[in-house]
Amino acid sequence: MKRLGNVRLLLAVALAGVCAGGLASCLGPGGPQVTITVTPSSGVVPLTIAFDGTSSTAAGGVTTYHWVFGTGDESYESTGTYTFVHAGTFVLSLTVRAADGSSSTESAEIVVGPAVWITDSNLGRIYKLDMSGKALLTFNSPSPQPQGITLAEAEGRLWLFVACQGGGLQRIYRLDPTDGSVTGEFSAPGQSPRELTYGADTPKRIWCVDGTSRTFYALDPTTGQVFESFGLSYFNSFPQVRKDSFLRTPAGLDWTPQALASGYLWYLEGENGLLFKMKIVPSYDIMSGTQLELVGDPLHVPISAVTAIDWDGGYLWVVDVNEHEIVQIDPETGERTGVKITRFPGAATAGMEIER
Repeated sequence: MKRLGNVRLLLAVALAGVCAGGLASCLGPGGPQVTITVTPSSGVVPLTIAFDGTSSTAAGGVTTYHWVFGTGDESYESTGTYTFVHAGTFVLSLTVRAADGSSSTESAEIVVGPAVWITDSNLGRIYKLDMSGKALLTFNSPSPQPQGITLAEAEGRLWLFVACQGGGLQRIYRLDPTDGSVTGEFSAPGQSPRELTYGADTPKRIWCVDGTSRTFYALDPTTGQVFESFGLSYFNSFPQVRKDSFLRTPAGLDWTPQALASGYLWYLEGENGLLFKMKIVPSYDIMSGTQLELVGDPLHVPISAVTAIDWDGGYLWVVDVNEHEIVQIDPETGERTGVKITRFPGAATAGMEIER
């Protein structure tokens, strides 16, 4: 992971492999000189940059500016702002055209790192972290005992959803991720909602696992309506499941995409540290419903006190609440890789979501 921070870039064009005699010899009569100013050039998702090409020069003046952001988006303004909504490394390029028709291009690298959202059930707080554990935002939970947290789309934009046990008043709240304000809420199914995750492929659902009813619920992200539920009896026919421990102590729930399907659910059972993989099979007509199919043998994760999981970068990340760490796990072995996030605030991390 590259170091994040604010960097001001002033980049003069130099055509590599052509300009051995220096910048002036490369430009020639009327050739544009491209200067990009971008602030910041790195940060955490979502990252808004300010870009400016007005310091670029050309004989006869600059006639057009053409920005390409590396995401499929473009701009023909001389200055402006742009928000990168996904993590990654992007090449920002500016092509300047002069009055005589000549043009030059220069590029700058933009590094957008992932963010980590966590809930703390003891303090009643929600934190947004960078990958070093530094707190970037802090919100008070709208209700006591926040548990699972996820990012999900509803009504055309991305929101934070947080399950709260609230001293017996179980609710799922929809929050604005920029300031933590409550924009919606609905009753949580079951009696002790623990984990949340968002299935972004059709049918789009918020998935919730409840520890008391020992049930998975699939919810409409907009209304909270329960579309499907899968209790312990549903899984009795699967040989991977031991009825005495499955769905007894939910310790993690996550969704990952999969071609030609509606993705996979991953469930970590806290009683035995087993990570189960479930294929989501969508309904094929109005008379059928969504199905869950357990796939393969579960993976053992040898950490005794896990409270949340998430997949990112091909690795499983788990919250080790006893050590107050977020630990990277090798998905082949179930063992720690040695990479971890530490020194983040809070006392009892209950939920986690990695935003990428």
